[in-house]
Amino acid sequence: MSARPFLTVLIVLAVASVSACGRRAALDRPADVRYEQERQAAKKAGLPAPEKPSNAVPERPFILDGLID
Repeated sequence: MSARPFLTVLIVLAVASVSACGRRAALDRPADVRYEQERQAAKKAGLPAPEKPSNAVPERPFILDGLID
């Protein structure tokens, strides 16, 4: 048996398996847009406006950070 048909089938299977990766859901909205929508809904309902979300990203150390320092 030649290696070419086997390699072709292997490549087709690899591409088919990777093509289905991902999340099937609606896209996540940015925090600012979500905040504005919640603020408008609260304003219509006569409730106080929610707190504005923080854009601060917590520092998460990585194992290779010591190489950069």
